[in-house]
Amino acid sequence: MAQAFKITSWNVEWLVDSFGVASGRFKPKSKSFTGTRPSKEEAEAKLQALRNEVLEIDADVLFLIEGIRGSEVMAEFAETYLQEYELIRHEGQDDKAYDTLGEQWMWFLVKPDLRASTGAHLLDLSIWKSYTADASLMGHKNGKWFFSAPKLDKKGEIVGANIRHEHEHYRHPQVLVMSYQGRRVEIIGCHFKSKHIGIDVPKRQPGEDDKAYFDRADVTWFMANAHLARSKLTTEATDVRYYIDKRFSQEELPIIFVIGDLNDGPGKELLEREYLLHDLIGVLQGDVFFARKFLNHALFDYPQNLRWTARFEDELDPARAPTILLDHITFTEALSRRGLGPLIVNPHSGKVEHEIHDRINAVLSAKSKTSDHAPVSLVVSRYEGDA
Repeated sequence: MAQAFKITSWNVEWLVDSFGVASGRFKPKSKSFTGTRPSKEEAEAKLQALRNEVLEIDADVLFLIEGIRGSEVMAEFAETYLQEYELIRHEGQDDKAYDTLGEQWMWFLVKPDLRASTGAHLLDLSIWKSYTADASLMGHKNGKWFFSAPKLDKKGEIVGANIRHEHEHYRHPQVLVMSYQGRRVEIIGCHFKSKHIGIDVPKRQPGEDDKAYFDRADVTWFMANAHLARSKLTTEATDVRYYIDKRFSQEELPIIFVIGDLNDGPGKELLEREYLLHDLIGVLQGDVFFARKFLNHALFDYPQNLRWTARFEDELDPARAPTILLDHITFTEALSRRGLGPLIVNPHSGKVEHEIHDRINAVLSAKSKTSDHAPVSLVVSRYEGDA
């Protein structure tokens, strides 16, 4: 079966710093959220390496995470370094609906031929908010919702465990909409809230066991903050699930992908095991008892030892492996069975782009490396009937 298009999701690690320095908007070696910005030479080396990596991966739909704030500046980056792609923007709106995103924005770039043949464009946020309000029975309204979690006062005291908080997406999902052989195709691009809470993990004392460690006041305070952050993160996944559920109320087998940096990691981390009792991807994927609404994972049949996209040494949970899967591509049942639509995901179609990513970064300095995340890709094929 012939390839229809290739999707790649990639967190490019604070692109705003390197492009800001290379374009003269920021001073080299100046301070940023991440520490110290690169030199001009380091920034230019990163941007050229990033271009080389994108061209070798050769995706038709490229989803960039931790991109540049503002469509005009991001368009300048794309025109300078990724001329082979078209940046997809909210026409006439200047992306004002995304002003809450801070410096890390998400962008779809699509090859011109695919955009022309599919009419690729971005979903209006008002549609998303309407759909999630309906599916949540108005629990989510105008892009905001309440949840219960610990409340912490300014003195570091835990006020209570069942206090209602209001939340909304830190970085609202972008939805790329295409039409393929008359069928609507949606790619929901996400970068969920970070688990980072601005507090370093308290250090263990020599010989300190788990009971003594977790009984300490500073650890209790850290865990309460982490619990609150993780609860927020989970509700963002739930909001995406509400959008998907609404689409299933409109057509029997919608073609939907959910991709991006979900900030989860594999399985249940300590916070999930002791406080939340679930893993984030399980919230997003849905209930297997309603199988046609369940999201399949692009790396389901990918080798386990290669199924990771970033390295993170977890000081809170030091026994966990440092290789974690933060970046995902998932898709609805319409893409996984023959005869359910014009597109199909065949076995072994997903991969982490380790070889390209490692080879290009092997010769770069730390400040010039393209990213601390490896890209993840999926080849989507045309379904032309059983042979």
